Amino acid sequence: MTDFRSAWPVTPLAPQVAVRIARPMPDLSPAIESRVASHWNAALAKHPTLYNGRVFCADVIEAEIISGHWSEYRRVLAQMREPDLYGADFLRPLAVVGLLRTTDGIVIGQRSETSIYLPGYWQGAPAGNVESRDGEAQIDLAAQLMAECLEELGVSEMECHIGGCLLACEHPQTHIVDIGMDIIATLDFESLKERCNRLGNAEYQRLMLIRPDTTLPTPLVPTLSAMLERNR
Repeated sequence: MTDFRSAWPVTPLAPQVAVRIARPMPDLSPAIESRVASHWNAALAKHPTLYNGRVFCADVIEAEIISGHWSEYRRVLAQMREPDLYGADFLRPLAVVGLLRTTDGIVIGQRSETSIYLPGYWQGAPAGNVESRDGEAQIDLAAQLMAECLEELGVSEMECHIGGCLLACEHPQTHIVDIGMDIIATLDFESLKERCNRLGNAEYQRLMLIRPDTTLPTPLVPTLSAMLERNR
């Protein structure tokens, strides 16, 4: 594992890296549970639509396999608010992040200023937690990213192809682990932007098309920087 620029550790991944559930969700002590509940209730007061779904957390990340366990979003959020909450047993929640190639360039998105995580940052689009959407036991990273394409951008599986995994990039404080993946869309940028404005969920306050000679905006999520570096 090597450090990339902003000290976010980067792990190269095999295109078809497997994700395995290796253990059940651990119990929390009463003291930690109380802290989690406190953070969750405070977040709900500001963001009433938050949903405490199941999210996958990695225990071991290797090029060929990622193993871990299901957790709860409220536990992840509590760690985001209090990074040392779990001590050495910190959570490493997985997220999928696309490097989206349209017919005329790569599309990136600026996160909403109201986002809980990294508001205003530019990132690969789409992106989202690896979660249990229908109670499934198996984890399909391509299906997870395809669901985000539809939710965030309004783009269906008939209009894009999810490629292989590129890398894992970990936030050093929250320990959120982005899994960067290739996406190839049949749309051009203007068509995709119109689709996002009409059918997307307002995750991004702005989309931008980048080409090799484009000056990149700031701030960038280091995962995006790492994927673009690999793309050169």
